[in-house]
Amino acid sequence: MKLGKNKYTKEVEDTLTRLSLNSDKQKADKLKKYIGTQHLVHGLTSAIQVGVYKNGFSFTKNSIEEDFELFNMIYHQSPSFEGKNLAFIFLDKHHKHIPVTTQLQILPLWVEKVDNWAHSDSLSKYLTRLLEHKTSHKELLRILKTWNSSSNLWERRQSLISLYYYARTKTEFIKYEISEKLILNLLLDKEYYVQKAVGWALRESYNAYPKQTFAFIEHNIKSISSVAFTTCIEKMNDAQKLTLKTKRKK
Repeated sequence: MKLGKNKYTKEVEDTLTRLSLNSDKQKADKLKKYIGTQHLVHGLTSAIQVGVYKNGFSFTKNSIEEDFELFNMIYHQSPSFEGKNLAFIFLDKHHKHIPVTTQLQILPLWVEKVDNWAHSDSLSKYLTRLLEHKTSHKELLRILKTWNSSSNLWERRQSLISLYYYARTKTEFIKYEISEKLILNLLLDKEYYVQKAVGWALRESYNAYPKQTFAFIEHNIKSISSVAFTTCIEKMNDAQKLTLKTKRKK
């Protein structure tokens, strides 16, 4: 399918702009600051965005794979936070029906347009499934290892959040030794959002491998930032939290 430049993106943005005319501009500005994005924020609620998707567009009458190509283009071209969100809404509805090989070709490239934690977390939801899948595990792991040493903070963040996303959503886990190495490499990273990812990855690693992860945190107790530490102990019991907090103070 030949994709007309900006044609579909323009239709999406025209729709979002029209709906945003009555939105609260102050709330939109607050949301923009909260998310930490440089993208345009229309200030549309999640329910409105889902409604926009359900109402459809003139171009969403193809096969799922063809529509995925279009939403992929929209994701890359849209100047707005909500415009890119529509691509994730599409994925949420149809990812099970898109070949893994197609997702592997397209989704890792989405990190190029990530500039905020919300899109980063949304992307991790699908990358972690590729990491879990036997046919895409090896290549996605190679990509995560490359991102782990990237100069782009969002790629570094992605390399950790995608390891487990939420461990409860997975039936198989990446080998502990692999995740430990990637986490350790970013343990002293200076970026706030990478440190949040360190905490997230340790928390979910604990859910998958409690003994090894607890020992890792205990061993590196002085190196783990306060941002990461608060997050990584969230799922522990009170006795474990107290043990680590006490050692951290000494």
